[in-house]
Amino acid sequence: MELLFVVAVLSVTAFAFVNGFHDAGVTVGNAVANRALNPRVALWLSGTFNFIGALLGQGVALVIAENTVSLPHDPHGILSVIVAGMIAATAWGIVTYMLAVPVSSSYSLVGGVLGAGLVYGAVADFEGMLMRLILPLLIAPLVVLGLSALVTAVVTRLAATSAPKPLFRTARAADAVMTGLLSLGHGVQDAQKSAAVLAMAVLAYEGIDFVAGEDTTVGWPVRLLVATALAVGTVTSGWRVARTVAVRMVKLDPLKSVIANGVAATTTLVSAFAVAVPVSIVYTVSAANVGTQFSGRRGHIRTRFLYPVIGSAQLGIPVPAVLGAALAGLLVLMGV
Repeated sequence: MELLFVVAVLSVTAFAFVNGFHDAGVTVGNAVANRALNPRVALWLSGTFNFIGALLGQGVALVIAENTVSLPHDPHGILSVIVAGMIAATAWGIVTYMLAVPVSSSYSLVGGVLGAGLVYGAVADFEGMLMRLILPLLIAPLVVLGLSALVTAVVTRLAATSAPKPLFRTARAADAVMTGLLSLGHGVQDAQKSAAVLAMAVLAYEGIDFVAGEDTTVGWPVRLLVATALAVGTVTSGWRVARTVAVRMVKLDPLKSVIANGVAATTTLVSAFAVAVPVSIVYTVSAANVGTQFSGRRGHIRTRFLYPVIGSAQLGIPVPAVLGAALAGLLVLMGV
């Protein structure tokens, strides 16, 4: 039991690290591509705000915990589900990073835990999952795309008579601020998802059943561990996914970059603090970038890079679910 708990903690920590490593390039990619921030400074800025954001609130964590699956009243089974589900989600994150394709950590987490949980006899609350998890994740990119196009149309019209150099200089300065806010939102959103699963592992190890609706808190040791893993992953991040989202898929000037980051950051923070629903950072930023291309000058969407992003979104839950189920089945055969 003790060894299984340690493996569960390590699997969640690894997922948080890969989450930060995978997503950080997306949160800072626009600013780096348009020379608003130096790459190394951008990653340290993002890592710092990811760490701070990870310690703020727990609303999204509780939504994730209450609406994924109802796990069996068996501490050993719960820990096994967490191990299989998080390893599956982490593996999918690594594969998509190597393919330079953005992927939602929320999709991966839900899919991995769902697939593993069903093998161990968990009951899926599909209605709650649909209303509180799936629909927000699906709707948010569409809302962001529309808002980004609208804001771009208004701002470019207002700035039509401005000289390009001072306008872009101001936009770059604002983009640095928006990148910090976007990283803060990433910390709030994504750290709480990992914290929810880790909190469930701790409760299972202590022999306490998690009951949706009861007064449950995510302890500070859990928050600090997840925050640290997310921040370290962020600081050591690479640029494969960032190039896809910020350079190859669309054509951004400094003004469109700050608009996209501003819309994405606002949506992320409002979703976390106002309505406590999860949103995907990578798809929010991707949608915001695409939205800027429908307004203003020289908009261009390269569909050969956009289609893989859409494809990864469609596979985001099924693939981790299958992997999670396969790993859980292997644990069952091994008698774990």
